[in-house]
Amino acid sequence: MERSYILHARSYLDDSLLLHCLTEQHDRILLVAKRARLAKSPWRGLLQPFQELCLAWRGRGSVMTLTQAEGQGLAYFFKGKCLLAALYVNELTDRLIQKSEPEPRLFQQYAQVLRDLKENDSLEVILRRFELALLSSLGYALPLTYQVATGEEVSPQHYYRFHWQQGATYMPARPNPHPEWISGQSLLAMAADDWTLSETRMEAKKLMRLIFKDILETRGLQSADVFAMI
Repeated sequence: MERSYILHARSYLDDSLLLHCLTEQHDRILLVAKRARLAKSPWRGLLQPFQELCLAWRGRGSVMTLTQAEGQGLAYFFKGKCLLAALYVNELTDRLIQKSEPEPRLFQQYAQVLRDLKENDSLEVILRRFELALLSSLGYALPLTYQVATGEEVSPQHYYRFHWQQGATYMPARPNPHPEWISGQSLLAMAADDWTLSETRMEAKKLMRLIFKDILETRGLQSADVFAMI
């Protein structure tokens, strides 16, 4: 059996569930939980998001069959903005894993963000940290401290146009407000995990929104409304 989290669950056929799972060793897998929606199913009420599980399965191909499921560790019950943030984390993780093969540390990063959301010290900072960690685990680590084209270090006094593939490009004068422009001060603060300034948090949120919109192309996130509050 393997430690796992359910990122998304939906009805499948008349009485089953299709589970999108993040696993410790096999990354993202799709499992069919047969007859899991029946009142007498031993899995009824267990196969929920935000609950660490031990799962076993059989089969080949893109969709396999769940054979065992046991609760493992804490179950998190979020409310309000924390619930919206947790749903956003699940959807973003599920969608991005489909585009790249993650590193093994992603499972631990996901478990950590659930613990952080439970503490709820600062949802805004928690999400930005997880977004950066998720990108790094999927091979999209952002070059925040230097300009890719020239190799020059980012200066806190300058402004830059930033693209997730091309990195920072120096702007010779402070630009009018534009989604792709960000201060060097904010880029360096993000790299240093320093979220003290409200400008850093605001610019990071704007930048991450653009990055994920570009990576996910035309398919937006259903939970993206969380950005309106966090």
